[in-house]
Amino acid sequence: MILQQTKKKNKLVNNIIYAFFAQGVSLLLSVVMSLIVPKILGVEQFGYWQLFIFYAGYVGFFHFGLNDGIYLKLGGSDYDNLNYNLLGTQFRISIIVETIFSFIIVLMITYNITDMNRSIVFVFVGLYLVVSNAALFLGYIFQATNQTKLFSISVVIDRFFVLIFVTFLMLLKVKRFEIFVIFYIISKCISLIYCIKKGKEIVFSKNSPIHLVIKEIWGNITVGINLTFANIASMLILGSGRMVIDKLWGIETFGKLSLSISIANFFLLFISQVSMVLFPFLRQVSNSRLSELYIDVSRILDVVMPIIFLLYFPIKVLLTMWLPQYSESVQYLGLLLPICIFDGKMQLLCNTYFKVLRKERKILQYNVIAFLFSFIFSLFCGYILHNMYFIVISMIAAIGLRSIMSQNYIAGYFDQKIMWEIIQEVYLIILFMIISWYCSNVIGFFLYLLVYGIYILLNLKMEKKLFKKIKEYSGK
Repeated sequence: MILQQTKKKNKLVNNIIYAFFAQGVSLLLSVVMSLIVPKILGVEQFGYWQLFIFYAGYVGFFHFGLNDGIYLKLGGSDYDNLNYNLLGTQFRISIIVETIFSFIIVLMITYNITDMNRSIVFVFVGLYLVVSNAALFLGYIFQATNQTKLFSISVVIDRFFVLIFVTFLMLLKVKRFEIFVIFYIISKCISLIYCIKKGKEIVFSKNSPIHLVIKEIWGNITVGINLTFANIASMLILGSGRMVIDKLWGIETFGKLSLSISIANFFLLFISQVSMVLFPFLRQVSNSRLSELYIDVSRILDVVMPIIFLLYFPIKVLLTMWLPQYSESVQYLGLLLPICIFDGKMQLLCNTYFKVLRKERKILQYNVIAFLFSFIFSLFCGYILHNMYFIVISMIAAIGLRSIMSQNYIAGYFDQKIMWEIIQEVYLIILFMIISWYCSNVIGFFLYLLVYGIYILLNLKMEKKLFKKIKEYSGK
């Protein structure tokens, strides 16, 4: 029994190491794409590049919950015990269906758009839709069956080739966003080839009887559609506001705001991947242990994540020097950085626990509430108040609302109370936003450092207990 627990623990640690390495490469790519590409492309071309990245983020909707359903149903399973024929037939059918949808959608959208650059964006999004969802189909199976190493390597391959291609384009001083997009899609194709090679038992399997496959597809979609809609609603929390800004303020302002969101997302890359590793692990943990782990991880995040705010002030100085034409982006960043706290907790903790507890409908419910909040206030702030900063604040408020509702629900499920911790977290975030907006870099840095120091002192007793538990666990 002890040997089995040790193996599980070592497997988890190894998976997290691979996941961190993969996200380290992704972080490097994000730095290049967010800090170097805008300097080369110029404000307008970078805006179209960001528009592609923005809409490419929504292509996951077009597997209609199939990938998510497979991920949820297979969580914690052994890869060697999978029904390859059944999964392989679903894989091939999904590619055919998504290709048809991609073709129809591109035709419909481009027919109604007069801006040639926007039409090109949607054509590329259509191509990316098929390749990305095919890679995710296999990637989700790898993750659900504790083969995180394979998925992490596929991410590294994708990001590595993007880095190589982007470096090459920078040396040639390419000024057109279309070339960057083409190589971005080619990199995803190379990653897909790797996934196909490692999942060859699935991809090149025999066809299962069609009536069994249709039944299985419908079952997976029924299970996964809530999670798919929840993911889309989650993206629309920020996406709805960005669409309003694109409509009212144009592609250049959209690009500047997108740059700030990209920088804020730097810190979320690691968190999102670790949450994928935790899911199959937690599926095998007892209910009492789940409750204990939830509180412990939540408290660790409460202490560690606010440190991110200290990085804002040196980042602000460096960004202003490096990209003076994006000075507005730096201003948005002070308002957008709380995404890291709220969304970080949501991705690593709440979403993972909702999946483990099979409460996907709760994810959907809270994401839809937050999306409607963001959408309504974005329209009001955009079309009535005509104030872009208020739109940004309403988006952050919506993400905060979702995080608080989710944390409260899970804590209540385990008969735990965390309202005091949530109140402290919200106060800390509000104080940072005020400090970053009104104070100079030096004064702001030390003032927030003082606020964070007081926050640590108020929770010193809890932190000592937590540190002791971590030492005991790591010593096992």
